[in-house]
Amino acid sequence: MKYKSFINKLKKRLGTKDLDITTDEYGANGRREYLFYGDTVARWHVERSDYRDPESELRVSSFHTKGVNQESDPHTDYFPGTYWNNATQLIDRLVPPPPKFVPGVLVRGKSENKRAKRMGYAGKTALVTKASGKYMCLQFVCGEDNEWLNSTTGWNGMSYSVRDFELVSG
Repeated sequence: MKYKSFINKLKKRLGTKDLDITTDEYGANGRREYLFYGDTVARWHVERSDYRDPESELRVSSFHTKGVNQESDPHTDYFPGTYWNNATQLIDRLVPPPPKFVPGVLVRGKSENKRAKRMGYAGKTALVTKASGKYMCLQFVCGEDNEWLNSTTGWNGMSYSVRDFELVSG
């Protein structure tokens, strides 16, 4: 990912214009950068797209997060934290994305969605009771008498992916 795009995306999600980024030189062609956000340290590697050209654009890779007080111990093979595949996963770890459907709105399972058909909620209407990021808890309307089937308590307290549902009203 391009460095400027990554920094802009990070600023937008964190809601700040100034980021306190610490830079460590790392080898001849790149550097490591750190950002402390809350109780998490986010780290990534910055290098030029063409190491022979000092004017080439910067690229970002090797996204990593760990706790502020977590330290590596090579004697026991303990290396804290998680490596992420892309910048979006790192940013989602720092600040979870806002929910697509807020609690209190009605949604309906997409009728053309293969998973919704297989799980049996294609075309069924439900009320969003809890939502965080890309998942939500629902309360379905049950039967012809339009009673509510509570799916947020007991054994059926599952969360559903927002991509399987569409907004009915809200």
